[in-house]
Amino acid sequence: MYDYWLIGAIVVMFIGVLGTFLPVIPGISLIFLAMVGYGFAEGFQKMTPLFLGLNLIAVLLSSGLDYLGTAWGARRFGASSSGTWGAVAGGLLGLPLGPFGAVAGAFIGAVAGELWHGRSIETALEAGVGTVLGLAGASALRFLLAMAMIIAFIWRVW
Repeated sequence: MYDYWLIGAIVVMFIGVLGTFLPVIPGISLIFLAMVGYGFAEGFQKMTPLFLGLNLIAVLLSSGLDYLGTAWGARRFGASSSGTWGAVAGGLLGLPLGPFGAVAGAFIGAVAGELWHGRSIETALEAGVGTVLGLAGASALRFLLAMAMIIAFIWRVW
């Protein structure tokens, strides 16, 4: 019986990996919920509270990666605080439109923030590119974190 739960948990986890790139799917959270679900099925013998607690910390840390990556990328490429806040706001506003909307929103927000701040179009576009690179970096980190959580889970249950 546990085999079915294990297979189900792993399938849900790999769907969660897709969520590291698609903001529509709550990737890391889905991986954690699969761990908890498996823990319920097996009586929390292998999914101990300490193991789940450490993974919950990883989930909480990952939740801010998009915003930190966006802000870092914008700042790294010379954005002002207006451009940085514009990037974060644009990314949030574009989120309902899916991955493209989040990236495009962050880019447009950074450019608009820089133009609002009185910067040249070249500087504004550079801040927009930095924002997109920051988002890409955050996605890569979330992917690595997701894979580490899955590997830890498999190591724990095998």
